[in-house]
Amino acid sequence: MTIQLTIEPEVALAYQRYAGFHPGDTLRLYVRTGGPGTGGLFYAIERDRQQPDDAVFEVEGLRFVIRPGDFWYFDGGTLRYDKRYGEFGFQFENPNLG
Repeated sequence: MTIQLTIEPEVALAYQRYAGFHPGDTLRLYVRTGGPGTGGLFYAIERDRQQPDDAVFEVEGLRFVIRPGDFWYFDGGTLRYDKRYGEFGFQFENPNLG
């Protein structure tokens, strides 16, 4: 299965500028259930290695990967950098999850 995801260049540039990532680094996008009291989902980015079944998106030299179990959440979405959320802040929108 393939997925459609837009990752705006500002996301990759912010992670290079503020987190010290470099072109060629791999970052995993993922979704998990929230901690105590949240009752919902959260999404995150962390350094990782690409796995054989991952969806891969190359943006500004960074490789963003998503495991098949998380495709449903990201498919059709857009990931944007939003400075209102701080140096590493990003905003995710997906009309398919409405």
